[in-house]
Formats: sequence, C-alpha cells, structure tokens
Amino acid sequence: MATRASTRRDVAIVGGGVAGLRAADELVAAGCGVVVVEKSRGVGGRMATRRLGDAVLDHGAQFFTVRGDSFGGIVSAAVEAGRVARWTSGFAQAESINAEVVPADDGHPRYRGAGGMTDLPKFLLERLGARGVALRTGARVTAIALDGESVRLEIDGAEAIRFAGCVVTAPVPQALDLFAAGGLPAPGLIDGDARRRLAAVAYDPCFALMLVLDRPSRVPPPGGIQCASGPISWLADNHLKGISPVPALTVHASGAFSRERFDDAPDAVSRTLRDLAAPWIGDAAIVEQSLQRWKFATPTTVLEAPYVAVANRPPLVCCGDAFAGPKVEGAAASGLAAGRWLAETLHNA
Repeated sequence: MATRASTRRDVAIVGGGVAGLRAADELVAAGCGVVVVEKSRGVGGRMATRRLGDAVLDHGAQFFTVRGDSFGGIVSAAVEAGRVARWTSGFAQAESINAEVVPADDGHPRYRGAGGMTDLPKFLLERLGARGVALRTGARVTAIALDGESVRLEIDGAEAIRFAGCVVTAPVPQALDLFAAGGLPAPGLIDGDARRRLAAVAYDPCFALMLVLDRPSRVPPPGGIQCASGPISWLADNHLKGISPVPALTVHASGAFSRERFDDAPDAVSRTLRDLAAPWIGDAAIVEQSLQRWKFATPTTVLEAPYVAVANRPPLVCCGDAFAGPKVEGAAASGLAAGRWLAETLHNA
C-alpha cells in the first residue's frame, strides 16, 4: 500500500454531508488546506435527491428548518442565489397512514432545495471550491489510524494519506469501525470515555420507497403527510413540493418497520409499502419505482456535546447529526464546532 503525506496544515474530512462541508468552511477560514473524502459520487449524504425517468424525488431528509443565526445566514444566502426555497409552514398530520388527515400550520418555515435537497450541500461545496477546498468522490475510507504526528486515512485498501488532522462525519457506528480497522483505541486518546460515549449512539434505519405516477396522487397540498405511528412515518408528493415535473411519491417507513424488515427481500418490502400507501396513490398507475435502504437514517441517541474529540495529537474528532441536536441544522452546527476545535488544536500544537 502506497503511503504519502500531506502538507503540515492539510486536514481531511471524511464525509461530504452538511456537517463535513460546514467543518471545511471553518477550517479553510483558519488557513488549513482541506480535502473532503466522500464515498458516494456526490455530496449531500442523507440530503439526497434522485431522478427516476422524468421524475425528481427527495428520498433522504425531506426539509429543514432554521433556528439560529449561523445557519440562517447560510440559508438566506442560498435563497438569494436561487438554490433554496421556502416550502411550507406545516404539513398534514395523521395518527397513521390510514387515519384522518388534519392540516397543520405552525407558522414556522420549512425549506427545501430549489431542485431537491442536494441543492443546499451543492451550494456549500461551490462556495468552498472557490476557496481551494478539494473534493474526492467515489473514495471509500477503509481505516483511520494515528501515525505519529499524523492521522492516516486508508482509502479503498490501495492508498494511504497522512494528514495533520481529521474530522469524521460518518455515522458513529461506521466511524468506530474505521477506528478499529486502524488500530484505535490506542495511546493518544484524550480520555478513555470518548469511545464509551460514541458507542452509546444508536440509529433507526429507514426504507424510502420512490414511486413515479402517471397522474396526480391524492396527497393534499403542500405535499407532505407526517404520521405519528404505524409502519409509514412520512409521505411526500414531490410534484406538489415543487421539485418534480411529474407526479412522484416518496414513502418513508417508520424506524420500527425498517428494523423489523431490514433484511427482507426488497421486492417484498416495496410491495408492502405500496399497499400501505395505496389510498394516497389512488387511481394512478406506478410508472417506475426504486427502494432506498438507509441503515443509519435517524439518530435515536443524541449526544449533548456538539462533537467528540477522539485524540488531540494529532487531532481527530467526530461530529454529525447525532451530536447536540439532530436534523440538518444540528448537523451543520456540529460540523462548525468540530472544525473550530480542530483549527484551534492545530494552532496551539
């Protein structure tokens, strides 16, 4: 395996979701060279949008809100650039997918990407690219190790690169697997409590069934139904949402259903979810369909701290939506805090 070193101030970010991109923003502002390593073909993580034929469907995170000034500034800039739009201020509510649907409007804006949820991370990446941040897509990290004064990333088992520090935004169980593959825990840990705190984080999986229809669905405006219980937690009409030129539904299974059926044959899961969503499909025929299986969809255990520092010499830190508040804004805040800690730690080294 070939090993090469980065420059003294080069840092790596594992994962190109919102947390990683916000960490990159903080680190490049501190004068670091930043490389974002992403295993998929593009950025966004669970802010995911897919094309099926003529349809466009969000199949991960469905919307985001703004509570704080920092994230609010980013969203305002993205709105001004035409990359983000306000969707609604409330969704239809139902006890379960077959129960009565009640309109809801709490006055608090929910936002979407102008053409899909990937638009916000793409907007962040474009701003970072103009500032010299490098992106490696299709690069799967297989191990993360401490190597003297460096963090060593092994990529696809064929290449190893040493960096001055590293931010890991992968779901926590995957991060722990990468550390184990690299020989961590090892001397250099800040405290023996770091691994215990990370090991406490748990997630719900989620099936996302995408259905392209030949005519409008029966989902009421503004295009989303949230279910309090039962096997379906969310149903969205991407045409009413404003991102798809043709009718297309996203059906999210609940965490309980997804855990129980996670290893079932995809065709069987799709058939069950189609049957459950049938009242909202109505007379429409399904033109095309696809099933996405998210293993780490929703954190069910969220740590109070915005990040967990695994080592400080060299600096290695974990962050993401399982830290100090889930959802998109929580992930962004976590990435910002982790990037700031890494920059300060390098500065004080």
